[in-house]
Amino acid sequence: MFRNYLKTAWRNLIKNRTFSLLNIAGLSVGVTCSLLILLWVNYYFSFNQSIPALKNLYNVKNNQTYGADHFTFSATPFKAKDALLEGFPAVKKATRFTDISTTVAVNDKFIGQHGGYADADFFSMFNIAILHGAISTDPNSITGVAVSKKLAQQYFDNEEALGKTINIDKQPATITAVYDNLPQNTQFSGTDFILPFALYYEKNKNADSWGNNVTDTWVQLQDGADLASINKQVGQLVKKHNSASNNELFLYPLNRMTLYNRFVNGKEDPTQGQNKYVRMFTLVAFIILLIACINFMNLSTARSEKRAKEIGLRKVLGSAKADLVTRFLAESMILSFIAVLLAIIAVLLVLPRFSNLVGIPLALDLHSPQNIAVLLLIAVVSGLIAGSYPALYLSSFNPIRALKKQITKTAGGSGLVRKGLVISQFAISGVMIIAVILIYQQIQYAHQRDLGFNKNNVLYIASTPDIIKSYPSLKQSLLQNGQVSAVSLGSHTPFAMWANGGGLGWEGKDENSDVLVTYVGADADYLHTFDIPLLEGRGFSADPKADSGGVIINESFARLMGKAGHAGSRMWSNANKADASLIIGITKNFVYNSVTDKEPAPLLMYNSQQNANMVFVRLKPGADPQTAIPLVKQAFAAADAASVFDYHFLNDDFEKNFKTVRFTGSLATLFGSLAIFISCLGLFGLSAFMAEQRLKEIGIRKVLGASSGSIVSLLSKDFVIMVAISCVIAFPLGYWIMHLGYRTLTTG
Repeated sequence: MFRNYLKTAWRNLIKNRTFSLLNIAGLSVGVTCSLLILLWVNYYFSFNQSIPALKNLYNVKNNQTYGADHFTFSATPFKAKDALLEGFPAVKKATRFTDISTTVAVNDKFIGQHGGYADADFFSMFNIAILHGAISTDPNSITGVAVSKKLAQQYFDNEEALGKTINIDKQPATITAVYDNLPQNTQFSGTDFILPFALYYEKNKNADSWGNNVTDTWVQLQDGADLASINKQVGQLVKKHNSASNNELFLYPLNRMTLYNRFVNGKEDPTQGQNKYVRMFTLVAFIILLIACINFMNLSTARSEKRAKEIGLRKVLGSAKADLVTRFLAESMILSFIAVLLAIIAVLLVLPRFSNLVGIPLALDLHSPQNIAVLLLIAVVSGLIAGSYPALYLSSFNPIRALKKQITKTAGGSGLVRKGLVISQFAISGVMIIAVILIYQQIQYAHQRDLGFNKNNVLYIASTPDIIKSYPSLKQSLLQNGQVSAVSLGSHTPFAMWANGGGLGWEGKDENSDVLVTYVGADADYLHTFDIPLLEGRGFSADPKADSGGVIINESFARLMGKAGHAGSRMWSNANKADASLIIGITKNFVYNSVTDKEPAPLLMYNSQQNANMVFVRLKPGADPQTAIPLVKQAFAAADAASVFDYHFLNDDFEKNFKTVRFTGSLATLFGSLAIFISCLGLFGLSAFMAEQRLKEIGIRKVLGASSGSIVSLLSKDFVIMVAISCVIAFPLGYWIMHLGYRTLTTG
């Protein structure tokens, strides 16, 4: 029987090549888009799944209360790890982790690497395989480093890396272990070296108090542990040791971090995070596939007259309606499987480019039973959806009328249904057009908005003690090379200002409320280098000691302070009014950290050069980087010959910060355009078929003197009306949907 269905389907495909190709092409494009989206979605659902202890791994989060607002961070005190191990029997293992990006050098090979500091249990908790050597279990050890297989090969090729010495941030470390490369879809992917956490503690032990949050903490619970009960106790852990603390810790599952991990007022917001993009594009995949199936329905029912005689003969010869439905569904399924096969070929061809677009190494594994099952499911579901109405409609023909070819284009209501399908299809496409346009406009606005400072032509280099010591001569050398207009020191770039805290007071402030403030160290030239304008007061003086008690705040902070928010006012920390700081200036608001925030959070700058982490260099307008960079490098080499000149342009940081927003817009535009293309493909096929049906009528009209314009108008009238109706439906619907969802599409 199947062989018979296959023969019939093949004959119909050959007999109606154009419309069959349009059918298969539309369905194939729809399936291709859906497969690409599903591969992207599957990447996030498979995140961390290679970790055996995944269901028992938790990140220790930290809720901090400032007034009526609650902020959630991952930073915890040093002591949290040991307190959790000692005071909670349900905690099986625990580790701290602090990431680090720095230069790793061996002889004359200097490469920027990403690594971290971690306790010994880090490797077993996250299933990181040790290929050579061993991890020291001594919690006080500050020697040795574990490196990834990738890093070992970068520096030592095929040589044995164990026992070799590498320089990490100019400090020698002996390789004691080599671990396997981490998959990209795991939490710590890209971490290519791990130093003992005791070494990080040694450098920062002055911050070892329950009042300082300086590292991430991870725990592994025992099987069957009661998370709710544990969190009730963990929430009081910091206050137990520091009664004045506003910190409340809780354990957050690792298996939710990839898709969610966004918090509003201290509680997880499941509508945010990567999950919102996964939901949105899953819906897009369904819509595209639905549009392709509607195309199939339209063209199949439009060709009904071509098969009327065949259906009549089959019914006269005893075929029941169920037999005909099965036959037509089988034909639809065969075409669907052909479309899926073509889609697989298309996916394999475009996947490298698509992976590059989304920044994820995607692959279609045709050996995976799960993937094969999904492909078969798509083929079957697409075939059933696309062929359901045509099968029911064609099988309902009256045999006598079918044999006499008395089936009209509106028989069985097919004309009305077909028009409804066309209107629905273009209404959906219209909504997608509106969505794409609005997303594009929002992205352009976010990309071109006034940031409040000038990010162009600014590069920054990590400072070192030697650079800080010789900074005056370095600055003079840079300004004299003819390519540089400004130089400054600072603790953070505008797109990475993560130091914050509370406890500030001022005249008129409610003593029962607190405010989370971002802190930035800056010198006298910081505002000038970034072209940040002052609304009031002055900037820092060249002598840091002269302004040791002076601070500069932003417009948001001044507004929050009310009457006290002006130059000349004073503020103090932890109710210590005797050691108050003087507000010497107020900057105009400028965007920092998130490029999509409407208004920046309160910010405070203090005059500090010795603790500066960065040197910022603004090139003159029109300066050629190829000429300027070697001169800048030469000046830095004179200040610290042992330091690697690893520079970054601030504009590149902006583009990276903007990556998520741009990524959303790119995918929305791509798949929205393909959905519109599929709709137009179907409309083209339908209009061509209708023109073929009315070929005799067109000939008669031409003989009687009808112009080409009137013929075109006659053939286009019905389609123009249907498209117009779809626009009437789509425009208000699209505006309403985007009005509700524009935050989701442009922030994150």
